[in-house]
Amino acid sequence: MLQKTGIVFQYDSRITVISYLSRAINVENRTYVFRKIKENVLIDTTGIIRQTNQINIASAERAFLDLFHLEKDYYFDNLNPLNKKLIYKLLPLYHSKTLSFRVNKLLSND
Repeated sequence: MLQKTGIVFQYDSRITVISYLSRAINVENRTYVFRKIKENVLIDTTGIIRQTNQINIASAERAFLDLFHLEKDYYFDNLNPLNKKLIYKLLPLYHSKTLSFRVNKLLSND
C-alpha cells in the first residue's frame, strides 16, 4: 500500500504480511514476508480495508504506522498522501509512547 500510494518510492516485489510470527516463505517465485506485531494491534481491524475478494489490506495510514512501529529508522519518501487525522486516530492502538513521539516529530517536520 505504501508504494502504491507513493509514500515510498523503492520497488519491493515481496508481499509483507503483519502476523503473530516472523518468517519469510517463497511460493511460485514470490516472497511473502511475515512481520510479527503485538497481538492487540494485530486483531484490531481499525484502518484495515476488507476487499470484495475477502483479502484484508491496511490503509496507507495503518501500513505507515505498522512499518514505523516495526522499523524505527525507516525513511518515507512522501508523507503528503497520508491522512494525518486518521494516523492520530490509529496511533493509540499501538500503546507506545515512543511511537507517538516519533510520529509527532516526523509529521511536524512535514
